[in-house]
Amino acid sequence: WSHVFNVNVRGYALMIKHIVPLLKKQRSGSIIQFGSISGVIAQPNFVPYNTTKGAVLQLTRNLALDLGSYNIRCNSVSPGCIETPPICRLAESLNLSMEEFTQSRAQKQCLKRIGTPQEIANLVVFLASDLCPFITGANLLADGGYTAI
Repeated sequence: WSHVFNVNVRGYALMIKHIVPLLKKQRSGSIIQFGSISGVIAQPNFVPYNTTKGAVLQLTRNLALDLGSYNIRCNSVSPGCIETPPICRLAESLNLSMEEFTQSRAQKQCLKRIGTPQEIANLVVFLASDLCPFITGANLLADGGYTAI
């Protein structure tokens, strides 16, 4: 629990402690945190991880309330299954090839595929840009529709 909490929650708290005074001084900015679909759904045997990701989403909403008057936007991105090394390790731990794992997981999503790191990066760039000055306190799910099913 302590390690997962330190990585997923305390790390953001420390970053916020140091960046918020600078953003307040310039009276603008965008804080983007990484949640996970695990913060909005329950999964067996993932209590510490899911709990900390839920905490990140609550932190996002509270920061949006506290920092909005300084024109500082706070949002989170919650990826679903994205083709990354941790997903490859998960497939391996289940004795599945990446292709088998991908096909199995894709069937549980509206878009019938898993995501790419570039798709998540594009979303972060959008949130950080001036294209969305009225979005704050939001958690954007990037899960191919997994949580919609």
